[in-house]
Amino acid sequence: MPAALWIAIVVGIWLTAILIAVMIGMRLTSGEIEKAQARMEGQAREIELMQKENRVLSGQIKQLKETSSTLNQIKEKVFQINQRRLSLVKWAALPDRGGNWINRIDSYLARTPLTGQGRTFYLAAVDAGIEPRLMPAIAMVESGGGRANANSNNFFGRKAAGGGWAGWSTKEIAIQNQAHYISKMWGRTSSPFEMKGYATSPVWKGKVAREMARI
Repeated sequence: MPAALWIAIVVGIWLTAILIAVMIGMRLTSGEIEKAQARMEGQAREIELMQKENRVLSGQIKQLKETSSTLNQIKEKVFQINQRRLSLVKWAALPDRGGNWINRIDSYLARTPLTGQGRTFYLAAVDAGIEPRLMPAIAMVESGGGRANANSNNFFGRKAAGGGWAGWSTKEIAIQNQAHYISKMWGRTSSPFEMKGYATSPVWKGKVAREMARI
């Protein structure tokens, strides 16, 4: 075989090998590019989800800030109300502002288990906006001023919401609860005849009214 032919064959084989290597290299590069594109698309989706979550979180943070501001306003309003209430109670206890009712109630309840509770009765009534003599009179009619209670410290004859008789841990808590109960049910009550449903008997209402007149 002529030398030129051998040279041509070798060169052809060499060129073919180079072409195959280049093609293989190109296929590998294309695969890597596809993988890179897939990773980029996945990252883009993650970024989009994170942006959506961020918008949701931003909205929640805004709502929390608004709620916090509202709560602070409520707390401030409650504080102001309590301050006015405290001022009213102190004002009401002064002798020249009706505080003499404390001594009158104490005198009325003397020699009963409720002795010395005149101040509690009076300030609870002022706080609830009801007639100061009403609760002591009811206590006298219902239990003889605490001598025969329906239940623990229940000298008002109050029924419990779930049945039976209501009860309280201390006299003071019972008086305060009774004051707010009357205020909630009948508003600024000044007479037992305004308390429809508490005791339906006109006789009972008459007894309470007579006891109030004694204070």
